[in-house]
Amino acid sequence: MSDLTLLLHCRNLPGTRFDDKTAVRLGIQKGVDVVDDVPGDAPSVTFTVQLRVTKNLKTGKPNFLGRYAHGTPEERFLYLSWGERKGAAFHMFRRAKIHLNHLDWNVLEPAIKSGRPIEARLDMTDGKGGPLCASVRGDKITWA
Repeated sequence: MSDLTLLLHCRNLPGTRFDDKTAVRLGIQKGVDVVDDVPGDAPSVTFTVQLRVTKNLKTGKPNFLGRYAHGTPEERFLYLSWGERKGAAFHMFRRAKIHLNHLDWNVLEPAIKSGRPIEARLDMTDGKGGPLCASVRGDKITWA
């Protein structure tokens, strides 16, 4: 088992207003909790995600583990969650799914051996000007 750090650089946040929401925030889901949330009009935010990586015994592909990892071993992902905070409670109304299954050993092993993070850059505003949600792929995310 190896430790891995991911840095999710989120930019182009859509603002604090959406539909009837007036205090929109963006956070990352850790287990069932949304943590490290920032106002939806922040210029940018970087979420630091600590994961463990093992080899899936069935497929040989990476299996991501830890409190930030969601989904089945074959389809792991992270959640970036949109909501409003009322005291300690985070009231989620949307979330974006950041898939990890495309990260293979050729990408992971150099990062693990060097101790350097893998970085992703995301635009967090959807095509209609609202908070980005659903599966994030293509032109909305760049991995390095």
